[in-house]
Amino acid sequence: MVVPHAPLDAGRPNVPTPQLRLGRLLAGAAAREPGRMAFSSPPVDMVTAWSRHGLTTSAADGQVRRLASFLQHLPLEPGDPLGILLPNGAEACVTILAALRAGYVPCLLSLGWRSDELVAAVEAAKVPAIITLDRLGEVRPADLACTIAADYLGLRFICSFGHDIPDGVISLDQALNDQVLRDFEELGDIGGPPPSPGLITFERHGDGVLPLLRPEATLIAATLPLVLAARLGSESRIVSLLPPDDLGGLASGLVAALAADCPLTMQALFDGDELVRDLGADPPATLIAPGWIEDLLAEAGLLDNDQLTCVLVHKAPVRLPVGRSHNARIVDVLTVGEVALMAAARDAQGPALRLGAFGALAPGGIPLLEVEAGQDGAIMARGAATGSIPLLDGAAPQTSDAPESDWHHLPYRITLSDGLIAALDPIP
Repeated sequence: MVVPHAPLDAGRPNVPTPQLRLGRLLAGAAAREPGRMAFSSPPVDMVTAWSRHGLTTSAADGQVRRLASFLQHLPLEPGDPLGILLPNGAEACVTILAALRAGYVPCLLSLGWRSDELVAAVEAAKVPAIITLDRLGEVRPADLACTIAADYLGLRFICSFGHDIPDGVISLDQALNDQVLRDFEELGDIGGPPPSPGLITFERHGDGVLPLLRPEATLIAATLPLVLAARLGSESRIVSLLPPDDLGGLASGLVAALAADCPLTMQALFDGDELVRDLGADPPATLIAPGWIEDLLAEAGLLDNDQLTCVLVHKAPVRLPVGRSHNARIVDVLTVGEVALMAAARDAQGPALRLGAFGALAPGGIPLLEVEAGQDGAIMARGAATGSIPLLDGAAPQTSDAPESDWHHLPYRITLSDGLIAALDPIP
């Protein structure tokens, strides 16, 4: 049985340890507040019948266990990457957690990528199976997954939520409603699969992509600066517009909600009216949005609300809106590749991100994240929150056990304005 774990206190966050896992955070929430909402989406975004009214912590934990039981019976090896090609929603959250519970490595694929980019990513990570859905608006991801399989023969299994799926694709709706599945024994720590090594996200390098493996504990560590800056806790409510397909989207949505022990509402298809309703509900929401949408949110008047906290997620390369502020409480998050995530609340003068330490202090006095600039202006990061391991030819390098005190030299040059981060530009 998975041992539940207490939530992380935003005032005095725990230092993540290798034993701290996302599934344990959900199990802890289910044990404490089984009727509290965990994951929900607007009705237009619903993919499966079981998520139509959202999932409570107890229901989400149950679906994670059931899907993990099914996934463990696929003819895959422990630790194999499991491609997840899903939009922002309850299904993505449950699938990521179930893949981890089953001992696989969730490999996060973006529905915003072209077909050839997806093929390159799947081939680079050597993905043998993909979980997707039948349709999202005009897009048919299950058909897209079949196209990927035609170009990459190593992709052997495609599983899909929804009812309108292509031939040869495994129906997860049917599997999760099968009486046989109900009789499977719960997976346990003893006799169950070995712990998952972590999750895979991707960085672009020229025309190619590089898969990076991030252990769960370092993902939780990477999320803590955001939890602290946004003052997230059990009284919070997160509304996210970002899919969990990279460090910024994953940390600011699923992981932040589990770490702070609060509900998460997700929009896969943007709906302005639905967003206004979500933000107007009680308790006051914390909106997670991409940085480029700031002007649109301001024009719509949403950032005039002084009860709203809005987390704007910026991704390098980027130029930050120096000197800009709003009535709403704004928290700027800046991700540098898939390695570093910085977060800071704006003040009256605008974005307040600066070099230095982020997050609670880890044992030994080293911050969870420390960011500095080299003599040539290139940005460097180190700490427990930077634990991404490049996968070369589908496997981690022999030297992947680098000390947390080692600096990661990142391919971006920083521009400072009065000591604040104003821009990150790629190094040619």
